[in-house]
Amino acid sequence: MKTSFRIPSGEALADATQQYREEARTRVYQVWRPDVAQGIATAMASAVFYANTFHVDGRTQLATPDELQKMGPQARQQLGEKINAGAADGVGFLYERYYLPEQPEASVPEPLYGVAETLNSEPVLAMVREVSGIDDISCASMQVTRYRAGHFLTRHNDVVPAEQRRVAYVLGFTPRWHPDWGGLLQFYRQDGVPQDAWAPGFNDLMLFDVHRVHAVTYVAPFAGAPRQAISGWFSAGSL
Repeated sequence: MKTSFRIPSGEALADATQQYREEARTRVYQVWRPDVAQGIATAMASAVFYANTFHVDGRTQLATPDELQKMGPQARQQLGEKINAGAADGVGFLYERYYLPEQPEASVPEPLYGVAETLNSEPVLAMVREVSGIDDISCASMQVTRYRAGHFLTRHNDVVPAEQRRVAYVLGFTPRWHPDWGGLLQFYRQDGVPQDAWAPGFNDLMLFDVHRVHAVTYVAPFAGAPRQAISGWFSAGSL
């Protein structure tokens, strides 16, 4: 799969580098061979291992669909109210995610392990180092994410000193998306004023400095599809 990742070169690489140096972000299109990109998207859509992640009581929590179902209607309503109360104060998120087990498992579609291997390959790491100008990048973390109607991620940056994060990334695998559906990667100025936003895409790679303030806007109830992506951070040190 590593040979199927299209590392930008020449003018495309120069353009991505210039944009990143000027804006601390860039977006590269058609990064996988089309058939490989479709295989990854299919694996993500057919996966049954997502869990809901949300911020409640000052910490990140996870709950599988079965666990939420067992809570009962009243408990689920109370949980939703807590999630929304935190978000109203500017701290909150609700979406579905999946972290790959360290060792391959039969229940996990192979393409997802191929993505993790590719992102941690030296050619890709070297490309991110060149584009960003950050020389100590040595590894990439990865989570599979899915945003459905009602999901969101409030304004924040991705700085975690203990994890030595350098560059955040989003690999888009959303086949079709209308901006009115929400789910935009919204960027802000450091003072919190909205700047602009990138709509979910398919087979593209978004890179941005971890200090950049950003959010994923609320996905509308009428959204016609889930927002699918693989995201994480290129970091120094080791995973």
